[in-house]
Parts: sequence; structure tokens; C-alpha cells
Amino acid sequence: MKDNKFLKGVNIFFSAFGVLSFFGLILLLITNLVGFGTLLSVVGLIKTQSLYDIEFSQMIQGSTIGIVESLEDPYSQYLSQEKWEELNIKLDAKFGGIGIYLLQDPDEGHLTVVSPIKGTPAAEAGIQNGDIIIGINGETTQNMTQDQAVALMRGDPGTQVEIEIFRPEDSEEYTFKIVREIINVPSVEDDIIHDVPKIGYIHLNQFHSRSPQEMAESINGLGEDQIDGLILDLRNNGGGDFDSAIYISDYFLDGDEVVSVAGATGQKEVFRAAPGNNTDIPMVVLVNQNSASASEILAGALQDNGRAVLVGENTFGKGLVQKVYPLNDGGALKLTTQKYYTPKGTDIHEIGINPDYQVENTAEEDLQLKRAKEVLKQQLL
Repeated sequence: MKDNKFLKGVNIFFSAFGVLSFFGLILLLITNLVGFGTLLSVVGLIKTQSLYDIEFSQMIQGSTIGIVESLEDPYSQYLSQEKWEELNIKLDAKFGGIGIYLLQDPDEGHLTVVSPIKGTPAAEAGIQNGDIIIGINGETTQNMTQDQAVALMRGDPGTQVEIEIFRPEDSEEYTFKIVREIINVPSVEDDIIHDVPKIGYIHLNQFHSRSPQEMAESINGLGEDQIDGLILDLRNNGGGDFDSAIYISDYFLDGDEVVSVAGATGQKEVFRAAPGNNTDIPMVVLVNQNSASASEILAGALQDNGRAVLVGENTFGKGLVQKVYPLNDGGALKLTTQKYYTPKGTDIHEIGINPDYQVENTAEEDLQLKRAKEVLKQQLL
């Protein structure tokens, strides 16, 4: 008897839900009748009158892209299956390839090697900084985009790719046959940059899934050298994985607030560093106008909690959080869902973070790093 009453209640609930959904759809159609009519007219005219044929699936994808673009949010984006896979590769920072960073000249279109990654097949084969890639597997790179070139050079480990380069320093062309390997893109580099007092230096160039582990290894390695102070370089770090920024803060903050985020409802969620297991040596953080997103989360947390002073230039000012939602077509929707605030409640979006010491570099000298060392030495006296 009780089971019958329960089932009857469930039926009534879903019947009522169905009725409400139906009337909601009718109301939506009525209030947007002109818009739906226009959409149907455009589809009909394209299918019957257009000189160019198009599949209905392409129309759907185009409509999807248009809906996202109507948000007028440069950070929200419909990702095709290929772009979604590419984003996953960037966040994982692990792929089959040869191990080089490329930069495309905006005027000439040249694909120039910025740096071969140390220990990768490209570096071991002899590819150098400044080499211009002119061919990949016999295909000219003229009019080829950076993304297209990267896609051609990536592939299954153990397979071979042929790279033709022009080396400006000797005006010669060279051909390299390189076997692809799994490339782990490092996000952290460290060094000792001053002996007395002993100052450690860590350059964090992006936030990906392995960045927290790489940061831990660098901190532990420098700790064995018994450094007196640390410079954390976040310059030209455009951000990346939100969670990685929170995890990395654990190494410098002790249970302190890192960032708070709020969505459309305005309700805030606070993220804190884990208590304990942090290093408390004096610290300076380097930032510039290309330090963005996750970089600003970490820099803002260290500044607001009084853990470090910032040296350099105003940061980029991207105070928004995106989430990625996989879609049925194999693509994904990257959508801005929240705005974030520094521990003191500051909204830095389109404003950036103002460093404690404003310093601009020159073409001849890294004045920002020089000033950071001076500031750190003063703290150590």
C-alpha cells in the first residue's frame, strides 16, 4: 500500500514537471516567435537558394558558436573536438613530439624556434634557438599557421618526422630526421643566483597538472642548498590550471586564504592553503603585464597575506574563472562561470595587481630581477 502511494506520488510529480516544462517551452516560443521565425527562414533559404551547400550538422555547430559569441566574453568559447584535445594536451603538458617552442612572426609569418626543450629529441638533434622552420615532412611551412605546424610535428612516440630549417646565423639550410618521444613540458626552472646571502630563483612559466609536483621538487632541491631567500618569477606566465595555483600556494602559505570566487548568484566560495608544510624564508615575486589569471591568484595571495613583496609591472588583470563542459559532439564549452577576488576582497579584473615596487625592464638589462635581488638582500640584513 505504501509502495503504491509512493509510485502515485512520483507519477504526479513527473506529470506536473512535464506540464510545467511544456508550458515553459510554449512561453519561450511565443516570446521569441520573431527570432525563431527568422532562424527557420535563414535555414530554409540556405538549403534551397544558397550557391554553397552545407550540412545541417555544420549549421548546428555554427549556431552553437554564435550563441557563445553572443556573450561577448573573450574567455568563453565553443571548442571543437580538435581544440578540446589540444587544450587537454596543454593542461596535461605531456604529448608525443620533438620538444620545441615555436613563435610565429606576425609580419613575415616565419615559424621560429624560441627554444628547444632541454633533453628532448629536438635539442639532442641540434635544433637551435632562432632556427626558422621552412618544411615539415616535405611540406613547406609557407602560409602555415603555428597550430598547423605543431600538429604536424606531434605524433605517436617512435615515429619519425623530418624538419627542414633555415639558420640565419650562417644562412644555411639543414634537414633533421627526428624520432618523436613523449615530451613532458616542464613548468618550473630553478637556480642559485646569488651566493652570499644565498638566493634561490624559481621561474614558473605556466600552471599545468604537474606544476605543483615540479614546484615541490624545486623547493626541496633549493632547500638542500640552504638558501636564505627566494625569488619566484611569474613574469610572462599566462596562467593555466586553477587548482594548480591553489596547490602551489600550500608551499608558501599556512592555512591562509588564497582566493575567493563568486558566480552569478553572488555567493562566495573561499579557497585556503593547506596548513603546515610551508616554507617561511623571505620571498620576492616578479610579475609583469603578461602575468595573468592563475599567476595573479598566486601573486595576489602572497601579497595580501604579507608573505611576499611584488616587483615589476602591473599584471594583466584577468579575474575570471572558466570551467570546461564536455559536449556530446566530442567538443566542449569553455564558459566563464565565476569572478575571483584576492584575500583582501579586491576585484582585479581589467585592473591587475599593482606591485610593491614598480620597475620596467630595458632591452639591455633585466632591471626587475636586479631590483628583486636588492629588495631580498635588504630583508636578509
